[in-house]
Amino acid sequence: MDINFYLIFEILGITAFLLIFSRAIYQKNRRTVFELLAAFVFGLLLEIANIYFSQAYYYSDQFLFRIFDVPIVVGMCWAVIIYSAMLLSDQYRISWTIKPVFDAFTALVLDLSMDAVAIRLHLWHWKIPLNQEWYGVPFENLFGWIAVVFSFSFIIRFIRTLNPKRFLTKLLQFFSPFISYGLFYLGLNIFLILAIAPFQINYLGDWSHLFNLCFKHDITIIYHPQVQFWKMVILIIVVVEMVNIMAYKVLKSKNIIQWHFDILSFSVLTALHLLFMIGLVITNIYQTLPFLLFIAIFMFLVHLALHFVPLFLQKEKHIYFFKKISPQIIKTKKQIETIIESKLK
Repeated sequence: MDINFYLIFEILGITAFLLIFSRAIYQKNRRTVFELLAAFVFGLLLEIANIYFSQAYYYSDQFLFRIFDVPIVVGMCWAVIIYSAMLLSDQYRISWTIKPVFDAFTALVLDLSMDAVAIRLHLWHWKIPLNQEWYGVPFENLFGWIAVVFSFSFIIRFIRTLNPKRFLTKLLQFFSPFISYGLFYLGLNIFLILAIAPFQINYLGDWSHLFNLCFKHDITIIYHPQVQFWKMVILIIVVVEMVNIMAYKVLKSKNIIQWHFDILSFSVLTALHLLFMIGLVITNIYQTLPFLLFIAIFMFLVHLALHFVPLFLQKEKHIYFFKKISPQIIKTKKQIETIIESKLK
């Protein structure tokens, strides 16, 4: 069966972005409109810079709309994924400083089931063999998804705490994509330095290149078997700590109430999960790599749990697609109905 996954992915990403963007305009939510545009710019900046500096991957030329060899839909997908992850974590009553961890984990759950399939559908290509690291996806890319979403979410959430009328706040808003990229780049290089350090010390006995933040001229070192091992170890430690932080904060909180279940953002993330799961099956990739199918199903179940657990925990369920209803208004309306019913009796 010959299926054009390039076109399907492009249509899905563009449609999702336009729906979410249209809803923000419909709700007259200027903050969301700006944050979506900032996330879109951040996504394009991220991809263009990464391709130029690392030269470790490239996108297929089958995509219809491209800028500097990066499909425009990729920037839109970054915006949609970050927005949907942030909207999900906003349903948990925890500190804003912890929410970026939730956001990064939500994105990682998607990437674990998506990236290894996407390269086999030839949407993009990594310059390592398909049997290395995460089934042909470098471990630093998995960490990169964590760093990307965490960086943007943290910067945006910090800006939300500031006075929106101040000039400095507006300046930070305008430069938020670039600040987020700087934070991401710093985090990724710290990850690589920690992974390369044991190799430099134990096998080369040379510290001279350890703190060289640009690996463009000697990128092969990060694919050495010993460095690959340490990348995997560090990634596992980071993910385990993220899960520990999330579990601790959720269990510690007494009021984990999701007032609103957003069908749109849930549907967008669900569609991305299903697209690559279906691609895994109908192209028979799962026959040679059955573990990828297990990972796809498991990550999809984690995705469902992140959305539905708080929904089941709450007493009052408010589901919306385009228009959000204030829980206080709903509560007041129910109180009025109760009073009316009591008087009628």
